[in-house]
Amino acid sequence: MKQPKVALVLGGGGSRGIAHIGVLEVFEREGIPIDLIVGTSMGGIVGALYALGYSPRAIGEHMLEHMQGSNLLSMNWLSARARQRNIQEQLNTTIGSKTFKDTEIPLTLMAVDMLHGEEIALKSGYLMPALLASCAVPGVFPPVEIDNMQLLDGGVIDSLATHIAHQQGADKIIAVDVYPELEKDNPWIDPLSAIVGIALPIKSLGFPNDWERIPSSISAIWRASRVMTWHLHQRRLNDNPADILLRPNVDSYGSMDFKDIKGPLEAGIAEAERYLPQIKALRKATL
Repeated sequence: MKQPKVALVLGGGGSRGIAHIGVLEVFEREGIPIDLIVGTSMGGIVGALYALGYSPRAIGEHMLEHMQGSNLLSMNWLSARARQRNIQEQLNTTIGSKTFKDTEIPLTLMAVDMLHGEEIALKSGYLMPALLASCAVPGVFPPVEIDNMQLLDGGVIDSLATHIAHQQGADKIIAVDVYPELEKDNPWIDPLSAIVGIALPIKSLGFPNDWERIPSSISAIWRASRVMTWHLHQRRLNDNPADILLRPNVDSYGSMDFKDIKGPLEAGIAEAERYLPQIKALRKATL
């Protein structure tokens, strides 16, 4: 009899992914080890730092120092490449020239090859380009070229790669999903409010008075994108379920708005503590 191989899958979600740090704080406090990590976008950044041996406290302090009060779209707002260089500079102090071989916990980072429409699991080579690719949100950052592939954020296809943990031989999976649940959305919210956390000063573009019942074309397109993405997200979770699925209460945070680091972090702590008995039982199970 042996203990199961436990994977931690950390989903993408921009500032909402700060909740991952709170989850890891609880794991560290309770002495819960993880055997492999699969991360997408912000989940990849947090997962990589943790896999390299940085404590959740140190990761949180790094976020507070470099990201607190910022908005990704306001960083060098005329140049996506300049924004990407800004993120690289912020990561240089912790990532530098480290490779996947430098991690203490096996790590996989998710990205999407935009030339061939394929999901790519990155697990070798230098960490920096892999991280920049995994968090290269379309329209915010440019693609990252690796091995003749043009890579963007893994969330282009799906933000939570539980299937990769299954493929890599995990016996048990703990997944942290920070992608906002569809049913909790205002269905006709404008994209700027949803992504950046800044409400538009007008209710609708060309429609009188009733924003709730008569959406703008932009809001309708955004909602259609959310419905398609959520459908795939749920289908893949059903096909490759996590043994424990944590969903911190971070739906109210704009993904690109880092004005509040403490809120998402505390939401991660609360959700991990809510499931702590199940997590401990999962870790102690035998095969």
